Amino acid sequence: TTPIVVNGGDKNYPVDEIERKRLEEIIVENVELKENLDRMTDELMDALDEQALMRTKYEQMELKLSNVKESLLREIINTRNPRQAQDKIRSHLDSLRVELFSDAAKFNKNNIKTEEDAVLQSKVETLAGENIKLLDDINRLQNAIPFISGKIMPDKKLTKQESLSTIRQRKQEFRGMFACKKGDDSKLVKRLITQLKTEHVTGPGCMSGLTAHIMFMCVRYADHCNDESRIQELLTAIISGVTSVTRKQSKDPVISTFWLSNCLTLLHDLTQFSGEELYHNRLTAAMRDFALKNYDLSDYRPLLSDQCVNIYHTIVRNAQDEIQPMLIPGMLEHDSIPGMNTSFSGGRKRADKGYDTGMVVNRLQFYLQLLGSQSVGISIVRQFIGQLLYFINATLLNNLILRKDLCHWSKGIQIRYNLSQVEQWVREQGLDLDDSGVLTSLSEIRQASQLLQMNKSNTENAAAIVETCYSLNTMQLQKLLMLYSPSSEFEERVPQEVIKYILNHKPIETGTKLMMDPNKLHALKFSYETKDIDFTMITLPSGLRLDFLEKY
Repeated sequence: TTPIVVNGGDKNYPVDEIERKRLEEIIVENVELKENLDRMTDELMDALDEQALMRTKYEQMELKLSNVKESLLREIINTRNPRQAQDKIRSHLDSLRVELFSDAAKFNKNNIKTEEDAVLQSKVETLAGENIKLLDDINRLQNAIPFISGKIMPDKKLTKQESLSTIRQRKQEFRGMFACKKGDDSKLVKRLITQLKTEHVTGPGCMSGLTAHIMFMCVRYADHCNDESRIQELLTAIISGVTSVTRKQSKDPVISTFWLSNCLTLLHDLTQFSGEELYHNRLTAAMRDFALKNYDLSDYRPLLSDQCVNIYHTIVRNAQDEIQPMLIPGMLEHDSIPGMNTSFSGGRKRADKGYDTGMVVNRLQFYLQLLGSQSVGISIVRQFIGQLLYFINATLLNNLILRKDLCHWSKGIQIRYNLSQVEQWVREQGLDLDDSGVLTSLSEIRQASQLLQMNKSNTENAAAIVETCYSLNTMQLQKLLMLYSPSSEFEERVPQEVIKYILNHKPIETGTKLMMDPNKLHALKFSYETKDIDFTMITLPSGLRLDFLEKY
């Protein structure tokens, strides 16, 4: 057969040759297509493996995120060191953020743009969306970190979707503590103690002992942070500051009384909220949250007790110095009963200084009101008044023993009348209730005035004297009886047999002295009573300028 010739341009090819060339072209195309298909298949498989690997990694990241959330909750609830907890959680979150951004970069690099891989691209975008969601969760946790240290922004809006909303709300509540940073101790002492103006923390609307409560709240925060050195620094600075200001202003009864009240309050706070079982069991459930958690501060209580005693004795001595000039002319020499002349012809001439018992009572009233205005406890008040009455008692008795012109019947009546005015005042103020024994401080001078009025003519009277004058020792009785002067010509001096009878029948005392010691100070006794205190209700007066203290 004749082969068909096809015009191929410059050349003419037979049909068989054309088919052969087409077959070769098809084979080449098939080979290239297979290579492209194999290449795309390999890329697709690699992308699928990458996708599976990244999904596994995201599942691990979600698990890590869940663990970080749980760790954050535990740190918020149980932390005692907010700064350490904040640094720890911030480190976790930073590491998660680095990993997530690294993964996002890999996705962008391996992003497939061909139409054949549209499904894979869609899956990658889904994972990228999950990546963004995880980043949002981390940012939310990052914003929650300041809650650990109590630094909550007042304008922060919380949503119901935030898993930490309950914790944040709880952290917003004031827990009754003030954070005093290291280095601010001198500023605290200066503004709260040494340069304090008492009108800023006293008066209507101010809690009694506010200054002491603020001090305790600072100490309690240091205990909450488990910082022993801060506790020592704070208490040392406070005690030194109070010692300094009370010494410099020791003659000011108002300042001394103010610091007596606040030292007693601080001592009470350290006792009531010490965490010791004896005191802790008496607290209500709400007040137990205010107790110290980490340290036993019982060693500081004796130091504060000594501070209170020193201030108390300073006030006592000042009061004694005030009333001492009034006692002799106002209660021994002054004739309070109208129409009764107690002057004695053989006695010394007395100068009328214008003092009377009423003036002594007024000074007692002044100190009673001063102690009450500073909310000093009734137990301390009774001991204070009792101390002053003892001073009056000793001063009057010592002068009576040395004054023959005062040892007669009519003067005994006048002295007893003057004493009755003081005793009546004590009872009217309710200071001699519950067997407090306040009036027993006047026993010696009261019995001495009774002795001057009693019949002393025979031994039968002597027995009554021994029974009545039980507080006077034998030396004092003997001296008064020997100094006693008859008030009229019909009265005789005390017979010697009466004096001997009294000396023989009076119980024997050891170490007795004729004169009493007016400056003897009785031991101050502290009483404890649980008080209802809510530190969360305490606010800092603006006049104190304590803005450097942070509420916690």
